[in-house]
Amino acid sequence: MLDPAHVAGVGMIRFGKYPATVTLERMAARAATAALADAGATADQIDAIIVGHVFGGPVAGQRIAVELGLDGKPIANVENYCASGATAIREAWVALSAGLHDVVLVIGVEKMTDRIFGGVRPDPNDLDAAVGYVMAAGHGMSARRYMSDHGATRAQIAAVAVKNHAHSVNNPYAQYQVPISLEQVLQARPIAEPLGLLDCSPISDGAAAILLCNRAGLARLGVSGAVPRVLGCGLVSGSLRSGDEPLNAEDISRRAAQEAWRLTGVGPDDIDLVEMHDCFTIAEIVRLEGLGLVPVGEGARWTELGHTGIRGKLPVNPSGGLLSRGHPVGATGVAQACELTWQLRGTASGRQVAGARTGLAYCKGGTVSGTDGGSVTTLVMQA
Repeated sequence: MLDPAHVAGVGMIRFGKYPATVTLERMAARAATAALADAGATADQIDAIIVGHVFGGPVAGQRIAVELGLDGKPIANVENYCASGATAIREAWVALSAGLHDVVLVIGVEKMTDRIFGGVRPDPNDLDAAVGYVMAAGHGMSARRYMSDHGATRAQIAAVAVKNHAHSVNNPYAQYQVPISLEQVLQARPIAEPLGLLDCSPISDGAAAILLCNRAGLARLGVSGAVPRVLGCGLVSGSLRSGDEPLNAEDISRRAAQEAWRLTGVGPDDIDLVEMHDCFTIAEIVRLEGLGLVPVGEGARWTELGHTGIRGKLPVNPSGGLLSRGHPVGATGVAQACELTWQLRGTASGRQVAGARTGLAYCKGGTVSGTDGGSVTTLVMQA
């Protein structure tokens, strides 16, 4: 078991839609500067920088480093679609545990509003893209199958959006900070039957950063006392499907959970809260079930009963999740880690989960035709 990575500081900018004059580099620099200030650290104390992004173009990390005055440092760029930011955290955790570096700055960033138009598609060379597949279509099919298999109602699935928007009211970094009603979700413009506009995460811009240290790094920064720790991060990729598996089997999520438990020594009963990759309402439900945190077929009912609310038995997405915090894909995994940090510190204000000690963040990135997904990360953090 590798040593944990200690969280010295975190920082974010509000997710949303920014004009072209607000560049990817500027957004990343603002988040990084906030993380350094949170840690009481200076730029010259950073050993290396790892940047998660998808649409940022060549050597985005190096461009960001110049903006920060950190040119010349070891810099790595990580692309794992929606799991890019979390994978960057994993790479930092491994480097710190190995003693290669003592202080690593991880940035997740994306500028989507001037690069993405319409639904997000797989790579043009992927067979799914060739037949016009978009992400919303796959999740629409998932929702229909789930309703048929488990007797779930459309309203129960829509309740995920209502819950997560209610949570985001108290998140100053969220793209949307107003509540929505069940009726609004059900009557929203159709996107992919049975899902409507409010069942879908938005196109977003944003950046988040986390300053991670090993014990030597903490001493160098002068950080004393207990700080939240990254215990580990599972990473798995999709496996080929024979064609006879249930549509919502979520084997990739099951394998990602097993990897998290193996790496960290934590189990599902230890998890106090979850930051879940709810790119669509149904995704939150089936992925919680795949992780083994909610019984199969019960996820929709759990949402309806309030079990996944902030005061429920398993609070999910106190930040508001992708549906309302926003989903700048490369930034999402780092934003989840920021939220877990605030929760474990007990400083999440109106969205605080009482007694939170151990949290899990789940990201699923991309699709590959014939498999059950691109990549999945399961990040475990503890106070």
